[in-house]
Amino acid sequence: MRKTIAILLLLLACAQQSVTRAEWQRMSSDAKMLYVSSLVGAERVKEAKGGGGKKYEDAAEEYVKRIDDAYARGDERDPDAIFAGMGAR
Repeated sequence: MRKTIAILLLLLACAQQSVTRAEWQRMSSDAKMLYVSSLVGAERVKEAKGGGGKKYEDAAEEYVKRIDDAYARGDERDPDAIFAGMGAR
C-alpha cells in the first residue's frame, strides 16, 4: 500500500510543474519532500547534461525546512523560487 501511495505522489509531483505558496502550505510533509526531491533531481539532470545546473548537496529535508522557514519570515515567493536561491554554482 505504501508503495502505491508513493507512486501516486510521484506521478502527482511530476504532473505539476510548480507549486504556489498557498499550495505549499497545504501540502503534507511527504508531498513537500517529494516536490523538493523532484527539484533537486531536475538540477542534477541539468548539471549532468552540462546545462549549468546548481549543486544541491543537502538532504531534501533541509531544503523543505528552509522553505518553511522562509515562509515563517514572510517570504511571498513560490517554493521553486526560494529553492533556486539555495543552490551553489
